[in-house]
Amino acid sequence: MNSEIMMFYNVENLFPPDNEDDDVKSSGFRNWDSYKYNLKIRKLSNVFLFIGEDCGQLPSLIGLAEIGAKSVLEDLISENSPVHNYEIVYQPSNDSRGLSVALLFDKAKYSLIAFTTLQFQLDESLEFGTRDILHAELLFEEKKIHILVCHLPSKRDRDIKKDQRNYIIQKLHETICELFKKGEPIIVMGDFNENPDAEELQQLLFERNGNKMLSNPFEALYLNNEFSTYHGKKGVGFDQILFTEDLLIEQFNFQTISSEIFNSPRLRNKDRKNGIYPMRTYSGSRYMGGWSDHFPVVIYLRKH
Repeated sequence: MNSEIMMFYNVENLFPPDNEDDDVKSSGFRNWDSYKYNLKIRKLSNVFLFIGEDCGQLPSLIGLAEIGAKSVLEDLISENSPVHNYEIVYQPSNDSRGLSVALLFDKAKYSLIAFTTLQFQLDESLEFGTRDILHAELLFEEKKIHILVCHLPSKRDRDIKKDQRNYIIQKLHETICELFKKGEPIIVMGDFNENPDAEELQQLLFERNGNKMLSNPFEALYLNNEFSTYHGKKGVGFDQILFTEDLLIEQFNFQTISSEIFNSPRLRNKDRKNGIYPMRTYSGSRYMGGWSDHFPVVIYLRKH
């Protein structure tokens, strides 16, 4: 059986170690040093390994959120890494926290045609510092495939950024509609800061005339109480991968596409009371030594 695995992972504030001489710490973390940083890089590399062990192969496409510098991506694909032969697609955003999205891909399977970033401004007077959406055009099995990686504005502070998020979703929808008209397969992955059943995300799935463009299997997982992260004690399904199912099946001869929230016990808290939650790097200012406050999400595309 031939198959491809694609994943998205919000890796929680992955900054290089702070320079101790600087007054302003880029990470915003307390005592973020080389030891903690290198441990986190090893742990994140192990996540790729865990997926490889559990699923029989490594993910060939890896979308990432909360990347603080290109150097952290270079460390993730260093020669000791399971994904050492992957290529980086990255451009820093004008984000208030200094975070961006990125894409890693297996050079043996894909080649990069071009990439760009979608940047957002509500109007000339109101610029907002937010993460850009990364749009990579790749060649896979001699055909073009579009990968969009996003991390939309958060719900913090009583969802003060809801208008910004809705505006970006609207612009993203316009981009997807244009690409869909060309008949080229599209995969949209990210932390949408909305659950899959939110009206705004439902609208992403359809053209304006009501024709379906994208499938989102993470809606069924969310409605089945399977969550990619938690706000307080409340489970949410913000991390999702959407795709043009018919085009992927037609053009690459995939028979089945399935999805999973990769919430392996290895990535969760060890104590029984909090065992359902991802083991995070920091909880507030307290260092926890974990992977991330999100679980990775994965899709499996299988040929029989």
